[in-house]
Amino acid sequence: MPSSTPFFSIIVATHLRSTLLERALQSLRAQTFTDFEIVVVADALDAGTAAVAAKELRERDLFVKRNGAPGPAESRNMALRMVSGEWLMFLDDDDTFSPHHLESAHRRITQPANDAERAARLLFSDFEVVTENREQDTPAPLSRTPVPLKANDVAGLHVKNFIPNNALVYHRQTLADCHVDAHLDSQEDWDFLLAACANATPVWYPGGGAVVHKDYINPGMRRGTQATSNNSTVIVDFLHIYRRWRAPTPELQAARKNLIKSVGLDLPVEWF
Repeated sequence: MPSSTPFFSIIVATHLRSTLLERALQSLRAQTFTDFEIVVVADALDAGTAAVAAKELRERDLFVKRNGAPGPAESRNMALRMVSGEWLMFLDDDDTFSPHHLESAHRRITQPANDAERAARLLFSDFEVVTENREQDTPAPLSRTPVPLKANDVAGLHVKNFIPNNALVYHRQTLADCHVDAHLDSQEDWDFLLAACANATPVWYPGGGAVVHKDYINPGMRRGTQATSNNSTVIVDFLHIYRRWRAPTPELQAARKNLIKSVGLDLPVEWF
């Protein structure tokens, strides 16, 4: 029996992609660990989205249609104000979790090997990238690529992001005063993660089952390829994030400078 206060809250932002939303929610309904709530926030509503929500969400879950400009940032911010679980995760409407994902995270949280593991409040796992063709009614996998993250130095997050949103597990205390910046045209997930990193250091754990789905055949069908997310805008957003979250060491300052220099901007290292 699930507790009255769920262990996990899963935040799903969606925008008129009912087929993909259905797959995402079905991956949650298939979890071997079941003490969680789902909070779905739609920035627009059509018959397909409403039907999927009615079919896939349970009594303890929430579905909200919000007003305002479209985009996942404000949808996630609204959901953050509504969740009740102790631990939070994000799942984009076009991504999924493997059936064991929540169980693996729960095991790591409740069965720590030592005091250091017990104190961790921001976790991340390996993930898998699945490529697909979304022109089909039911997208079929074209390739699967596991992406191990254990060897990555988390200090590198101050240079660029390497952890997808759905591979992270946040304790709610870690997210005090954190919000998703709706003014960014890209990189808002990374900016949010850096805000959380100001409160806790990300710690890798084994056995996660986050799945990131990508359609490289029809790039206009995936978020992040709109006119507002072109290369110039991405560079501007990188610079904005660098100014907001200063590099904590001279080595990371230099790494930031070199990354920006590689795209044609030679800025003083002190800028970073």
